Amino acid sequence: MVLPMTWSAFGAYADEVAAAKIRIAVQANDPGAHVSSVDRSPVSGLYLTTIDGVSGYISADGRYFIVGDMLDLASRRNVTEEKRKATRRELLKKIAPGEAIVFGPTQPKYTIIVFTDSDCPYCRKLHGELEQLGKTGIEVRYVAFPRSGPDTKSWRTMTAVWCAKDRQDALTRATRGEEVTAGRRCSDAVIAKHYELGQKLGIPGTPMIVLEDGTSLGGYIAPDKLAAALAEHAAQ
Repeated sequence: MVLPMTWSAFGAYADEVAAAKIRIAVQANDPGAHVSSVDRSPVSGLYLTTIDGVSGYISADGRYFIVGDMLDLASRRNVTEEKRKATRRELLKKIAPGEAIVFGPTQPKYTIIVFTDSDCPYCRKLHGELEQLGKTGIEVRYVAFPRSGPDTKSWRTMTAVWCAKDRQDALTRATRGEEVTAGRRCSDAVIAKHYELGQKLGIPGTPMIVLEDGTSLGGYIAPDKLAAALAEHAAQ
């Protein structure tokens, strides 16, 4: 017996159809565009999405894209950031145990997830400050986001790092500009997975610092300011 579709199921199906139509329309205008998840917004006819790392609202026909956040003036809430935070939280759960390269104290006070690229100057700067971060109780969990994309020098370097027997040492050497090469059987599957997650998160650049609850702290932050930001976040 076929059960009738519930209103909630029908609504979810309608949203999927609308999202598919929007993706098709965007890519018809710009075949190279990467469209992340498309979600319904509080305003009829507008959908929240990220195109090539830029977050905003798109019309149902996929033609008009409004860059920026939506504020609820009655409640003084940033509804866009609330939605992004929830999306980040769910996406970060896809990072399996053992996939991240972890630096930090044995009993950390705070944990940050950093999307990094071995060729990124500020990623290198952040990595050079790991000792200071560790002293303030901060654990750094690195995931890969080679900004240049697949089949590039940075992508191959990050693949070699993740395939290394000692990932910590390999990443440190890579951030110093040393050459890190992979063996024959090295797979870039983890790099591809992390890169796709980064695109879905709408990461505009590296390093990108996020927390497990989906909060985004943005790009590079000096150790003392990062510690203060984490303490303030924990107190909220």
